[in-house]
Amino acid sequence: MESRIHRLIRLRAWICVAALALTLCFAVGAEELQNEELKPIEAEIVFPAGERLSYAISWMGIHCGEMEISSYLDADAEGGPLYRIVVLARTTRFFDGVYRLRSRLDSYFDPRRMTSIRYEENSVEKKKRKNEVWLVDLETMEIVRTKNGEESRFPVEVERANDPLAFIYRLRMMDTGLGEENVLGLMTSKGAVETVARVTKHKKIKTKMGKCDAAAVIPEPRDEMMFSKSGSMVVWIDRQAPHRPCKIEFDLSFGTLTASLRNAGDAEEGGVTTDWEKWGDSKEDGR
Repeated sequence: MESRIHRLIRLRAWICVAALALTLCFAVGAEELQNEELKPIEAEIVFPAGERLSYAISWMGIHCGEMEISSYLDADAEGGPLYRIVVLARTTRFFDGVYRLRSRLDSYFDPRRMTSIRYEENSVEKKKRKNEVWLVDLETMEIVRTKNGEESRFPVEVERANDPLAFIYRLRMMDTGLGEENVLGLMTSKGAVETVARVTKHKKIKTKMGKCDAAAVIPEPRDEMMFSKSGSMVVWIDRQAPHRPCKIEFDLSFGTLTASLRNAGDAEEGGVTTDWEKWGDSKEDGR
């Protein structure tokens, strides 16, 4: 009979990084909003760029994975500004023997229209490949999702949509005072959800990088159905600039999944060029 730990290992959510879990666990219900044509606006700073953040992933205190997030400012096909976020995620060597995961997520955000325009996931789980692309069609106001060659469309029922990575990073620009709120449209696997992010507390927390004077930000869709079947999430944001996510916690039905900041540095010039399928294979597991 399969042991309890093996059954848990087979659950994809707890071995995936926090950002990836967003796409799996957010509830899909949302109140409908009137759509308006997205018009270009004066470009502004969307979120900090040019950095690389490293995280240790743990489940119930057990070190199970690694994650690196790089953000940088790029240019689109027409030479306009384009913000990009790239996530590389992996299971540790120990868990590789049971359930090996290598994953790359790519986020593309247009600061002129203040909306995500593309989101990609490429992963290998136990030698099984997954390829998924989300495109925001600004003419039809639809999210076009292509998963393993199959296309589906969902209406954008919010004014401006943010993919899961852009959503987390845009929280870094909000006021971290107690009770402050920020409302953003979040892209999910069923469409776009108007989501309220609220600062609930201030606390000095421990991370792999050291102590962090952080604000606890809890995102919830307007219908209060976030993680209706899976739990809840807290993003701990450093109150000091550049307001890095110090820790991301998922309180799930099968335990707590935590991403703890371990290191911060500069992003690779020209973007992430690492071979994501082999990323981390030659490194020792961090603790």
